[in-house]
Amino acid sequence: MTADAMLARVGKVLDAVPIVAILRGVRSEEAIAVVEALHEAGVRIAEVPLNSPDPFGTIGLLVRHFGSRMLIGAGTVIDPDDVPRLARIGCMLCVAPNADARVIGATVAHGMVPLPGVATASEAFEAVAAGARLLKVFPAADAASAISAWRTVLPKDVRLLAVGGVKPGSASALWAAGARGFGLGADLYRPGDSPGHVGTRARAWVAHVARLPKSAASVLAQPQALVGESVRMDGRDVLWLDPPQARLLRWRGDTGECMETALAHRVWSLGHCPDGRWVGAAEQAFCAIDVETGELSLGPEAPMAPGCRFNDMTVDAQGGLWVGAMHRGLLSGKGGLFHAARVDGPVRQVAAGLGVANGMTFSEDGATLYVIDTLARTLLAYPREGSDGLGEPVVVSDFLALPGKPDGLAMAPDGSFWVAMWGGGCLAHLARDGAFLHAVPLPVPHVGSVCLDADGHALASTSRARLSAEMLQAHPLSGGLFRIDREWLAGFNR
Repeated sequence: MTADAMLARVGKVLDAVPIVAILRGVRSEEAIAVVEALHEAGVRIAEVPLNSPDPFGTIGLLVRHFGSRMLIGAGTVIDPDDVPRLARIGCMLCVAPNADARVIGATVAHGMVPLPGVATASEAFEAVAAGARLLKVFPAADAASAISAWRTVLPKDVRLLAVGGVKPGSASALWAAGARGFGLGADLYRPGDSPGHVGTRARAWVAHVARLPKSAASVLAQPQALVGESVRMDGRDVLWLDPPQARLLRWRGDTGECMETALAHRVWSLGHCPDGRWVGAAEQAFCAIDVETGELSLGPEAPMAPGCRFNDMTVDAQGGLWVGAMHRGLLSGKGGLFHAARVDGPVRQVAAGLGVANGMTFSEDGATLYVIDTLARTLLAYPREGSDGLGEPVVVSDFLALPGKPDGLAMAPDGSFWVAMWGGGCLAHLARDGAFLHAVPLPVPHVGSVCLDADGHALASTSRARLSAEMLQAHPLSGGLFRIDREWLAGFNR
């Protein structure tokens, strides 16, 4: 069997039960009974570390006894000279605490699957370059944030397994971060444990991982939005826009039906007023919008520079309208912020010098307006001055090292931020001071907008724009509406 075929087999086994049992210290005379207990519980992969008593003899014994019923690997493989001997006795995986390119290369050359240990993003990329597609994040007890960040930049076919200090309480957060398997040592087996004790622990772990959600994001609707923008809640329904195609989209929470309404003008964002009315930002004017019929009523045009249009908007607690502007040709410095007290009132510019003024929201006390500048890759905080003025902004985050560009913005009840990353394929979670916490991956490149519903789930709109035919084939859910359950959002903080 080739290394690729073996990798596919290992992947299918991990898809079913994402556990690798680490039998450190196991003796040959007890190994078969212990592994039979694991097999009965549902575990299908076990490794014998090479610092165990008679590891080569034990591995060979297990391979001969179990045949295709179990995948038997070796752990703590740090010497490439051990790899040919492991291949001869039927070993299937070579697990290591480090990422040695020599061990990885030899493992692949002998038709086995390497599972090197990595602790940094640099080590992860070096292991991938050497031929590994399964990576052991070690130690993993507090690695949820690192796994989340790595998951957004590593190749999609790379699978991360969390190993070292993993407990049931931390497994949910690691899984939510993007780990797709767990290496379990002392939580399953300790030298001298009876097969009965091993089986009991294994059954508990198999039941636990079976309850883990299989994906961070579920697709609610696929209207193939060219640009999915301004996702908002309307009771239990979800509203969002496809401005280039002048469509208002609605996902009905009671039936799961996706409906679309044609609009007479392009509307780039939606706002919900305190009195229940809906408003929007058209090309150069605010508008009143009936979200059931799509009927629009335009207000006065804004005094914008040539080539500019409105973009994302928000509504303050008094019903005042705030909107960002951008240049259609994406020229930096041409964007700004505008305000109107009402749809039919005069519009005036309140800030200038931005690139693409995008997602925006007010702080809970209304004293600060937070705005994404997509071109500058910054989250800005503007102090509010009076009812319709803004002071000088400060940078809250520059999204350093995060892939893609920040786009839509939502504030969580605790004051932290969720940011849709266009080109980054994820939602980024920032602390209220702008510190990066983690990212939740989505199976599409362009995430445009995000909001939180009353139950704490996140809704994200996505886009098909600027994706080649090959990219669309690889990411067929692009342009869909996704929901990320609150368990995934909260799991990082458990």
